[in-house]
Amino acid sequence: MLIIWIGLGAVLLFAAQAWIYSHYWEKGLSAELLFSRESAVEGEECLLLERVENRKLLPLPMLKVKFQVSRNLRFSDEGDGAVTDKYYRNDILSLGPRQRVTRKIPFLCGARGYYRIRGLDLVAADLFLTREMIAEAEADTTLYVYPRPAAGVELDTALQKLNGEILAKRHMLEDPFEYRGIREYAAFDEMKTINWKATARMGELMVNMRNFTSLRAVRIFLNLEDSGILKNDRLVELCISIAVRFAGELLGQGIRVAVYANGRDVLTGEPMKMQPSAAPGHMESINRAFARLDLEKGVYPFGEVFERELEEEGKDIATLFLSVDRSAAFQELIRHFAGSGADFSWMCPLFPRMEGLVEDAEKLHFIRLNAEEMLNGK
Repeated sequence: MLIIWIGLGAVLLFAAQAWIYSHYWEKGLSAELLFSRESAVEGEECLLLERVENRKLLPLPMLKVKFQVSRNLRFSDEGDGAVTDKYYRNDILSLGPRQRVTRKIPFLCGARGYYRIRGLDLVAADLFLTREMIAEAEADTTLYVYPRPAAGVELDTALQKLNGEILAKRHMLEDPFEYRGIREYAAFDEMKTINWKATARMGELMVNMRNFTSLRAVRIFLNLEDSGILKNDRLVELCISIAVRFAGELLGQGIRVAVYANGRDVLTGEPMKMQPSAAPGHMESINRAFARLDLEKGVYPFGEVFERELEEEGKDIATLFLSVDRSAAFQELIRHFAGSGADFSWMCPLFPRMEGLVEDAEKLHFIRLNAEEMLNGK
């Protein structure tokens, strides 16, 4: 008889706890995911904070926290997760009454990108781990991973030469809006430079002396298309790293920088167009724009999307093209641009075994860079 009562009690206990957990397991339960930083640089380590709190007396003997994120974020502790097209993580923990658990999960930023975690799943079990209950929780956290600036001896030499040319020319142009004084008129002076008020005061012709422009704008155009039969995403990404390196150096010298790329912004779907600026925060804006480019969504036709920008004229503008695309169409575009007399260079990172395939490389100001050296340096 005792055995029957014990068995009946066990059945009632099992049924009671099953009913209680099915109705109340979610009550007072919250979970959130947060990246420890808003931004990081490719190759840096970052943390994902996982916070789960049980604000009730009912314990949760087993709780699974499931979410998915890009596989480019490489977790050192993979937990009970799987990697396919994305990284699917499954963390298992146990929560007592009124208990909060915070986990700091380290990961490596494996590639440039804009990463977002939206939503997570909570899977709980009853007291005897015989039944699972599932609920969705809100989560929305983002991380910008900036491209790491490229490095390499050959690249250093090329950029130093290009930077030197820009610095040498930056004071050769007069600034029509800034004056540094007046002087007596000379035969070579234009009539429009005469300061008539000073002339009347001094009793002889006086002309304005203009200051020289303190900034020379540099435009960086990135053609992220790879029209080769054997595409190599590493070379395209290397162009982005070179652009970040050069833009940072120029902005550090107070030179205005514009950056254009024909990739698609993951948020807006638009090509990257950063207008000339040397303002504080401009490098941050460039890095964020590069992080949001999603090359898996394809690129815009370079000549079409930047037709207006390429036709702009300006004596205070130098242009750098970065492209591994050496197609006939792109070479013709560069050849047409060269015909305008503009000051420009075309840098192209290639592996040593790859052929240049560029006609009249000197006329196109073609600079071949050793991609293997830069990638091994990364």
